Amino acid sequence: MLSGVIEDSIARRARYVLYLLGGAFVALGFSLEMVPALAAVAPAVAGRICAGIGAAILSIGRFGSDRLMRRCEALLRGRS
Repeated sequence: MLSGVIEDSIARRARYVLYLLGGAFVALGFSLEMVPALAAVAPAVAGRICAGIGAAILSIGRFGSDRLMRRCEALLRGRS
C-alpha cells in the first residue's frame, strides 16, 4: 500500500511540474501577442504556437495517466 502512495505522489509532482511548464508557455504566448513591444519583434504566429504548445502540455498534465506522469517525471529529471 505504501508503494502506491509513493507512486501517486511522484505522479502528482509530475502533474504540478507539467502545469507550471504549460502555464509558462501559455503566458509567453499571450505576452507575445498582447504586449506591443514584444508583438513588434516577434513573428506573427509565434504567440499562437507558444500558447498551443502550452495548451498541449497542460492537457497532458490534466488527462495523462499516472504511468505517463511517472515517465514524464523521469524524463524531466534526466533519468531513464
